[in-house]
Amino acid sequence: MAMEGESSKARGSRPCREWEQDPLCFAHVRLLAFDLLALRPVPHMPGYFLRRGRSVRQVEVMGIVVTVDRKERYLRFTLDDGTGCVPCIFWTNYASFPATSPAKGLELRSRQEMAIATTAKVKLGDLLRVQGRLNTYTNQIQVTVASLRTEKDPNAEVLHWVECMRLAKCCYDLDPSLQKRPLVP
Repeated sequence: MAMEGESSKARGSRPCREWEQDPLCFAHVRLLAFDLLALRPVPHMPGYFLRRGRSVRQVEVMGIVVTVDRKERYLRFTLDDGTGCVPCIFWTNYASFPATSPAKGLELRSRQEMAIATTAKVKLGDLLRVQGRLNTYTNQIQVTVASLRTEKDPNAEVLHWVECMRLAKCCYDLDPSLQKRPLVP
């Protein structure tokens, strides 16, 4: 019985070096909301979360926009995919970053203009595909958006569900040291 606890404890807290060899650590992991909200933060390692003992830092989620909160520095919104609601934040305050050179200043202004234009398009009821990094805010997991896209195809959400379930079964739930076959069917 003690050995079972030790092995599950070892699986739940893999060393960083082993995580860095796991391709899941650097990929945008496609997750449904219930799976994302069940991730556990790694103590003393901000931005790292565990899913069945494997490190997850970046995700891709899809859902219907059910809340929108626009502020000067950010857009906060919530996606509902039918399994839960995922809080997301999209920062738009690039102009407040220090520019180390004129070219960097131009790049930051350009990024801010693109961010503001992108956030202006987000509306309640839109179906969005979001990619971003995981973090916590007020002890709640959230996605810091790196990119978002409005989906026009109503079947996209169902296809996302199917793909999430397939990836969980064929890739994410497997121990990476045991994977010997290709992930593509």
